[in-house]
Amino acid sequence: MKSQCWQFDAYGAPETLVWREQELPEPGPGQALVKLKAIGMNRADWNYVQGEYFPAEVFPSCLGAEAVGEIIALGEPTESGLTALTQLDLKVGARVGTLSARVNRARMGVYRDIGLYDQAALVPVPETYTDEEGAAFWTALLTMGGAMEMGGFTANSGAGKTVLITAAASGMGMLALKIAKLWGATTIATTRSAQKQKEMSGFADHVILCQDSESLAKEAKRVTNGQGVNLALDPVGAAFYPGLLGAMARSGDIVSYEAITGSQASIGIMDMMMKDLSFHGFTIFRPFSSPQLLSTLVDIGLANAEALRPVVAGSFDLANAPQALDALGRSEHIGKLIIRC
Repeated sequence: MKSQCWQFDAYGAPETLVWREQELPEPGPGQALVKLKAIGMNRADWNYVQGEYFPAEVFPSCLGAEAVGEIIALGEPTESGLTALTQLDLKVGARVGTLSARVNRARMGVYRDIGLYDQAALVPVPETYTDEEGAAFWTALLTMGGAMEMGGFTANSGAGKTVLITAAASGMGMLALKIAKLWGATTIATTRSAQKQKEMSGFADHVILCQDSESLAKEAKRVTNGQGVNLALDPVGAAFYPGLLGAMARSGDIVSYEAITGSQASIGIMDMMMKDLSFHGFTIFRPFSSPQLLSTLVDIGLANAEALRPVVAGSFDLANAPQALDALGRSEHIGKLIIRC
């Protein structure tokens, strides 16, 4: 079957993407052919094209890993290798999402009209969600839910806790706020933009304006009356690490899931020791290394879909994917940017 997709021949700006035709085979055992409807844009897509993410396996390389579509052809089930999620109703015509950690970005990706994926890379989409909302959901849910689990924060332990989400205007951050509130925590969101601070006021108990590490610690302590926070989820990285230490309550957990400003930083180990703090590094691959954790997070997402409905910031046509990536890189939005297929 003929498919069309965006590819790049070398790392560079989004404008270097090329729209190409690609021949796809019929699905083999354990595979599914999916007509894509909506693509979820993640910061990793921007980084990948720029050469600042995992290296591309091949050039030309496809891109993207999160999408929603309809199964149009299905291979026979297979018992070898990874198996499909038990929550999934595998049949032609079913609406499904993709699990980003199980999509080969380079060889297939999702910036395309039709894709061939392993059945194990598919996930159900909440029935009441639009295609755009479905494409904004699972990567954020698995990342933020998994990061919270790593930090010892669950549905049974959230009441009375305070959770800090830095760079909270992203699709990841906005969903993290919803999970934390669902689980009974007080939420603190950070942003560098006064305009975003106003627009996000309904999504968190406190939205603090933080331009640097010092203001992060100061503002977090102020809104917690000096108590500090129990859990911090951070994608900012080096620029915020010292401030995070200052913002934490005793025995708190810091989970770093990205490093936008760099990963090399000087932090006070003695400060961590004296406050009994734990620092964790997290990637979305953690839930995929534990079938039980992955299944639990999928169940949580499906059972609480209404409370966790993602915020869609805006959308672009597939033909305008390079412009969409430029918008993603500017980080001027609140929530998740989507590409319509």
